Amino acid sequence: MRLILPAALLAALIGFTACAGARSAETPAEDGKSEAAPATLDKLYARLARTRFGEEAQGILAEIDSLRMQSGSDAADLLLARAVKARATADYDVALPLFDAVVDLYPDWSEGWSERATARFQNGDVNGAMGDLAQTLKREPRDVGALAGVGSILLDAGDSEAALRVYDRALALAPAYEPLQEARARAQNSVWSRSP
Repeated sequence: MRLILPAALLAALIGFTACAGARSAETPAEDGKSEAAPATLDKLYARLARTRFGEEAQGILAEIDSLRMQSGSDAADLLLARAVKARATADYDVALPLFDAVVDLYPDWSEGWSERATARFQNGDVNGAMGDLAQTLKREPRDVGALAGVGSILLDAGDSEAALRVYDRALALAPAYEPLQEARARAQNSVWSRSP
């Protein structure tokens, strides 16, 4: 697999640690309902960084994901739900245009970008997925799933050192999350196996 990624984009993906403490740049939806309360997310991310138990980390991440799936707009939530349902059945002819509509209509909602990244990756568009992950992290630098996705893509593309840096960043946010620990170990082993 050849990953075509501009150097500036790769640098942004790996160098976003300066933004790590920033909270999401997402804005409330136009219908007046507020999106996931930033203070609630901040508390969950703080708990995630403190926990030493893998199951607790997994539960906290599920809470974060649940909150991030709520845009504050019934229309956005419905579009995303339909896109996710189509993606679950591998109906990308339906899912991708719906995800496109979500990011076009609600460009500040990081979850729209993240979910489209998953669909693009599953449909074989690795470069499109990487671009969407960059947009996700631009809006929510603490998105552990997006970081894991970037690390996985980089590792698959043969850039073990960059993958290791991304996994380290994700583990700074979720040190007890076992799938990240395992992914980091794979990246570390790959780096060691390539060392002279």
